[in-house]
Amino acid sequence: MKHPYILMLESDEDDQYITQSLFEENNIPVSIEFARNSDVFLDFLKNCTDNNLALPSLIILDVNAVPLNASGVLKKIKTDSEYSYIPAVVLSEIASARVAKECYALGASSFIVKPDSDEAARKKILTFLKYWFETAELS
Repeated sequence: MKHPYILMLESDEDDQYITQSLFEENNIPVSIEFARNSDVFLDFLKNCTDNNLALPSLIILDVNAVPLNASGVLKKIKTDSEYSYIPAVVLSEIASARVAKECYALGASSFIVKPDSDEAARKKILTFLKYWFETAELS
């Protein structure tokens, strides 16, 4: 079995750094690939399928990604049989029932509001990772 990895659509370099640091500090045996915008993200997935490379076990999308936001990316990947089975988690800085409902309707597996403190972020990320990589069954 190939080593599982996460593909994260996140343009903010600080958020990328924080996420990567938390993985390293907690010895989480899952690698993470970052895409800075939706075009790079979609190209990454296409490159995987075109070259018979392993697809991510989990996708994380920033709700405000550009040029396509998380809803736009979900529309593309969840209607494509190559990627539709990959769980997609949407991260948002604000709680919005309307946006969460839209993301779920488009196939998101989860909608998570980013925590506002380092300690809360640490707890939430560790809980998130334990669920996805110790409890849930990923392909």
